Amino acid sequence: MHRVLVLYATEDGQTRKIATRVAELLAKKRIDAHLRDAGSSRAAAHLASFDGIVIGASVHYGHHRRELRNLVAEHGALLHTRHTAFFSVSLSAGGPTPDRDGAKRYLEEFIEDTGWLPDQSAAFAGAIRHSRYSLVRTIMLRLSLLTKGMPEAGDHEYTDWHAVTAFVETFARRLESPKR
Repeated sequence: MHRVLVLYATEDGQTRKIATRVAELLAKKRIDAHLRDAGSSRAAAHLASFDGIVIGASVHYGHHRRELRNLVAEHGALLHTRHTAFFSVSLSAGGPTPDRDGAKRYLEEFIEDTGWLPDQSAAFAGAIRHSRYSLVRTIMLRLSLLTKGMPEAGDHEYTDWHAVTAFVETFARRLESPKR
């Protein structure tokens, strides 16, 4: 049975939700999937014991979480010996004002910053959770969306769950072949 680590860094919880779904879908395929928060003290523990590693990170204020970028950069040599996948979560990937080129740039910047080239990568749309934000953050987000012509009120999830499933299907098939 293949062992896969699903490692994630999240700000508001949508990346954790996607990572949890990735782990569940892998488990349905009889893959031993382990879920870890990149912010935990054990995030990188026993990486060599996994056949595959899936990493997910949210984008906030134009950047992925620093602790995850540092972890990936530090363990890049090991990641190159495993089947790997990376997913980036942002509103650029499919929020109220999608910017597919921007979402692609976030992926490219992460790869450039860390020196890690995953076997596969994807950009997934995140969510807006006004009900969880501070008043200042809500106002900032609304102003940002207003300048783009699309103000949004309330909570909205933009994640394409079919795309997440397809991402996992591709990764599971990749596990069946030897890492080159």
